[in-house]
Amino acid sequence: MTQQRVTFPAGVETVGQKVEYVSQRLMPQRRFDEYVALMGSVLAENVHYVDPVHEFRGRPATVAMLAKYVPRAANDKFRFKLLVDTESLVIWKWTIAIKIRFTPFEFIINGLVHAEVSGGQIVYQREYYDPMESIGVIPLFGWLYKLALRMG
Repeated sequence: MTQQRVTFPAGVETVGQKVEYVSQRLMPQRRFDEYVALMGSVLAENVHYVDPVHEFRGRPATVAMLAKYVPRAANDKFRFKLLVDTESLVIWKWTIAIKIRFTPFEFIINGLVHAEVSGGQIVYQREYYDPMESIGVIPLFGWLYKLALRMG
């Protein structure tokens, strides 16, 4: 069996438009293989990806992380908004809801992404979010986290 090559539709040309397309079209439709393939094509081979809990260098590691986490974030509460789309910079914000496995608890996390672009690909991507933002939904942990913040 040969693997079919996926491409962006006509009119989706800038890096920001490409990220918007995969985030607003493919993710909600749970077309994860296409999502990962197309996002991989937007990332430079030597991309540097950083978020509060990960740091990767290179497309393979970054794509593997996307393949793992995007299916967990793809639900009816996912939101995406493209804010800046220039030749050298793309900025977008997102909201995800992630259910903690085997529990009734769900985290709502808001994030902002700063992506530097060169040659039509993302060379540096920095995601800003607070992984503890919704910990308040978990009894005791939320109270302890808030107490620790107040104690400074």
